[in-house]
Amino acid sequence: MPGQFSVRHTSLGALAILSWGTLGALGALSATLPPHLVLTLGFAIAAVMGWIICRLTSRTPAKLLDKRVVMFAGLVAAYHLVYLEAFHHADPIPVSLINYLWPACLIIMGNLFFRLHSGLPGYLGAALGFIGVGVLVGKNGLTLQASETMGYALAFAGAVLWALFSNLRRHEKSDAIASLTTICSMASLLCGIWWAMTDAHWPDLSARDFGVILCLGFGPAGGAFFLWDLGMRQGHAALLGILGYSAPVLSTLLMLALGMGAPGWEIFVAIAFVTLGGVVVQFGEKARKSGDIDR
Repeated sequence: MPGQFSVRHTSLGALAILSWGTLGALGALSATLPPHLVLTLGFAIAAVMGWIICRLTSRTPAKLLDKRVVMFAGLVAAYHLVYLEAFHHADPIPVSLINYLWPACLIIMGNLFFRLHSGLPGYLGAALGFIGVGVLVGKNGLTLQASETMGYALAFAGAVLWALFSNLRRHEKSDAIASLTTICSMASLLCGIWWAMTDAHWPDLSARDFGVILCLGFGPAGGAFFLWDLGMRQGHAALLGILGYSAPVLSTLLMLALGMGAPGWEIFVAIAFVTLGGVVVQFGEKARKSGDIDR
């Protein structure tokens, strides 16, 4: 592979990581809107992007009603729904960091149900991640409000759902862009149906609201999927795997810069443990010479 070609695609993967670093802030900014509506529109934007890419690259999108497409779309939609809903109940920085336990959940679930065989580095990385989140959540002892508990539970449920999605996608043989295009289409349809059945009220959307939805669709809840796929398949996958664990750092720093939380020692300890845990997991995966893992 020519060096320039590899660098270009590695840069696309790095852009996806930067995009995921904005997910926490965008999720917090969308907390005044119905999550189902936000994701209906966001996934629709991602689907249109995918269809354009497929058209330009002579790909054929997967069938909309393929059972695996429906399953993956359900998981993607459920993950983003519970994650965005978590911001309605708890402070954004803890929600974001709890969500970044997904690599730890991936390791545990992978070892139990998907023959991942990560070994000691996997369990050590998972433990570090849980310790970091424990420091953050337990900063005030065990006196949590009911709303906070719900928010934390939803954020953790999101981590579990993304870990399940990643484990199931790990050995997919289909073209990722073609399948992700249809998955985003189905996810938009599922979220739209759910929104219509539960709360079909169209809210008054401000220019900022439209901007947040567009950023989610073009970025972390859509467009980043395609950038990451190009980076992992044609760029420096090992380097991207390490860089990927900078996302919780980027996410937290961005939210602090936007005034979404007050800086404190427990936040930086949590960032350090979650990020270190991810790096340990990644080195364990590299040593095991396993296949690439989604996102």
